[in-house]
Amino acid sequence: MNLGLFRLKSIWWPTWRAWFLIVLLGSVAFVGGIRSAYPFLAPTHRVPAEVLVVEGWLPEYALKAAIHEFSENSYTLLVTSGGPLWEGHHASGFHSYAELAGQVLRGLNFDTNQLAVAPGPKVWRHRTFHSAKAVQDYLVASKLDPSGINIMTLGPHGKRTEIIYSEVFGDQIPLGIISFPSSEYDQKSWWRTSEGTKHVLTEAMASSYEGLFNSGRNSSRIAE
Repeated sequence: MNLGLFRLKSIWWPTWRAWFLIVLLGSVAFVGGIRSAYPFLAPTHRVPAEVLVVEGWLPEYALKAAIHEFSENSYTLLVTSGGPLWEGHHASGFHSYAELAGQVLRGLNFDTNQLAVAPGPKVWRHRTFHSAKAVQDYLVASKLDPSGINIMTLGPHGKRTEIIYSEVFGDQIPLGIISFPSSEYDQKSWWRTSEGTKHVLTEAMASSYEGLFNSGRNSSRIAE
């Protein structure tokens, strides 16, 4: 006796054909998601720009590519960004990735008259955000009002960089993003290597976090 607490109800349940279709469609969606993840996280779309911002933690081969990017377009200034070096600063003599990248670019014979360094503050969290703010502060302090800015980063970090710089600079200056491919793995089959899997999945989570929880964090704009 159930004392009126329960009653028998019938439900629709998938047949084996339905389960097969569900699994098939799920597999297709999963494979499609894997293949489209990298292009989504590593966008490249330039705008006509006077300033090229280069994230200072980029490896040397990407900094060489930044020099090529600068020479092939109508830039007048290259700005390196990046916060403090947590390790190696005593031996290297540089306290930030921005300064280190600047020195590497000088060593590659980049014109120092067209080079600026905008080191970020010593923070543990939101380092890309604070680096973007440091670039904004440098442009304001230098009384520069560029018609456009392109930001160069590495691989799947591009989407996060795009989100954060758009948040910091707003819509008053056109922004472009250049996601230079990493040499550590094949972008078309990133899931086949541990480095590719780590980079793509980490940046997927980080970009989602930025979009969901940190939008609207910055209220100041370069024109203010």
